[in-house]
Amino acid sequence: MVASKINRRQLLTRAWRAGVGVGALALAGCGGPETYNTRTDGGGGDEEEDSVPLASPLAGSAEEQETQETMEGEVQEEQEQQQVRPAREPITIPIREPLIPDDVVDPLVWRERYHWRELAKLPGQQAGPIRGGGLFLHAPAQISWTPFDPQQQAGSVGTFLPLVYSQLVVMAAGDHQDAHRGEIEGDLAASWEFPEPTSLVFNIREDVRWPESEPLNGRELTASDVQISHDLFRSSALPQRSAYGAVERIDADDGEMTVTFQLSEPTSYLPAQMTGPLHVIGPPHQIDDPGEAAVYDRTGISRSVTPEGTGPYRLEYTSPVSWGAVRNPLYFKRDQTTGQRLPYYDRLRGGVLMSKRPSTSSLLAPRFEIWQDWIDRRFDVLELVEPSELEQSLSLFPNAAAQVVAPTPGQGSVLTFRGIRDGPFADVRVRHALSATIDRVRIAERVHRGLAAPDCGHDWTHIADDSSSSGFREWPWTPEELGDPYTFNPVRARALLGAAGYSAEQPLAIYLDAGGGNELFGFIAPGEVATAAHQWQTHLGAAVEVKLLPRIHSTVQERGSQFSIQQVSDDARILAAAFPPRYAADPDDLTYGRLHSSVNPFLQDAELDELCEQQRRELDPVQRSELLERIRKRDLELSGRLPLVNRYGLFARQGNVFNVGGTHIAHSFDLNPKQFEQAWQLPE
Repeated sequence: MVASKINRRQLLTRAWRAGVGVGALALAGCGGPETYNTRTDGGGGDEEEDSVPLASPLAGSAEEQETQETMEGEVQEEQEQQQVRPAREPITIPIREPLIPDDVVDPLVWRERYHWRELAKLPGQQAGPIRGGGLFLHAPAQISWTPFDPQQQAGSVGTFLPLVYSQLVVMAAGDHQDAHRGEIEGDLAASWEFPEPTSLVFNIREDVRWPESEPLNGRELTASDVQISHDLFRSSALPQRSAYGAVERIDADDGEMTVTFQLSEPTSYLPAQMTGPLHVIGPPHQIDDPGEAAVYDRTGISRSVTPEGTGPYRLEYTSPVSWGAVRNPLYFKRDQTTGQRLPYYDRLRGGVLMSKRPSTSSLLAPRFEIWQDWIDRRFDVLELVEPSELEQSLSLFPNAAAQVVAPTPGQGSVLTFRGIRDGPFADVRVRHALSATIDRVRIAERVHRGLAAPDCGHDWTHIADDSSSSGFREWPWTPEELGDPYTFNPVRARALLGAAGYSAEQPLAIYLDAGGGNELFGFIAPGEVATAAHQWQTHLGAAVEVKLLPRIHSTVQERGSQFSIQQVSDDARILAAAFPPRYAADPDDLTYGRLHSSVNPFLQDAELDELCEQQRRELDPVQRSELLERIRKRDLELSGRLPLVNRYGLFARQGNVFNVGGTHIAHSFDLNPKQFEQAWQLPE
């Protein structure tokens, strides 16, 4: 088993501190109209607070208009600046490594001290959930609130649709859930099964009602309603379509309240894919008239369509800077432990802090302002940047809850070869040499101050490990576990590179595309690729020439970026990419979705293709785990991509707040907003 090879202490006892450049997500008690989140009662939701109108602090005001004009002016200015500039020659990278910090913490001690299992022991858990109150969510304001929007950014920034709409299944999150093992639970589905390998049957709940407005009039949800939404997902240009490639047809039986997905082949990944936040059930009358749901104003909400769903909340307003939602009085779900009707909170509000920093290029307030808001008790929950922040928050608020959050699988930065079938990178010795020259533990220490570990780019939550409480492994990987190409060994690397024919007289040219304009520290975690490039130059010497590939401004978009890359021969180019956040509910996202030749033109291997296809078809979780291990080993053996490190997270919240964030799935609120149906807090 994998457990026999794991040597965690060697890695975990190294010095650490959290990384830089981390976006903070936060919540705060709903406040009055004078400030964006004034809090007077600890969020308990007394009568005085309930009497405050739930409205945007800037909605309809002169301040909002000024902010709007500022945003529009910046957009116009950016568009005017998008002139194609002359390409420049690649330049040698003047790079130095960051310094290792003097103050350190022991990661093994910290992980156990702030482990997910400790959340169930928090003071106040025995008192049980309390209803009422409201939360302010530091979250995107300009999002589309319809599930039928072809511009939804699935797998990149997520969406808050599950606040308004329901899904067949969701990913469980909360203080009593194993944070290292994603568990699927029913939402609209009371149960589901594979009665045969090519048939997936969902039994639909019979206590769900649509809103009371026209034309739904509070009628009961039917199995056909579920079928209509999923038929649209699989047959249209919507981003949800990719999950339904093996679905041949969908049958609904309103009498039996079942929805059956008939499959062309066994498709084990489908239920997990459906837990993604875009796979929600929308009103059938909006689907019947696609044109009606296709007209949007600049706030992202359709001018002719009001979001109407069976989810825990109802959208009350939306503006360019904020949105508000209130409890759905017809919501069907109850807490399985207490029997109380969900959700617990009366209201939610979300939006970027545009009143502090109105900018189209940076949607988050400056870090010092966010930290000051935490100190001032305006935020209840905060993703922290470094251990010193966590230590300071605990010293200021001894009752605060803290957690070391395992990283999201596959979210670490990766070096990707643009071509391994010909050119210098076709030689596996070259790829292994470059990988073995990267000291990933050193990157974790110098860039993330220890709060990271070597990554393999796969979903570790589905790999069996008898030593874990869940039966599946916990993070992290060690270099020794990943194998020789991922263990720092510059002597071996120089020998491999020499055997491949490269020397000071015939150096290997590497054009490094690091993103973010002409800066090496752009899109990816600052310093990770810089350190890797510095290590190549230091340990391989004159046998390599590492040059930064400059970018030019262009109106042509590449992968959603407003930059295009100066074209250099693909056989000498390496792309430094930080993959966007993935829901990672199933390893299919990180195996087939990134390694199979049908989706990855640069990495093509028949053995890897077959393993990925087997893993997609296998229904038995143990067999799937074994296939995932074989895929992982083959991927590392090929070294067609070079994962660097994946960062831990630090998470803190006030001690009176429960069931919010704190897992690799839930700490990004827009990836699992369904958690807010069970979130609650004690009044102080």
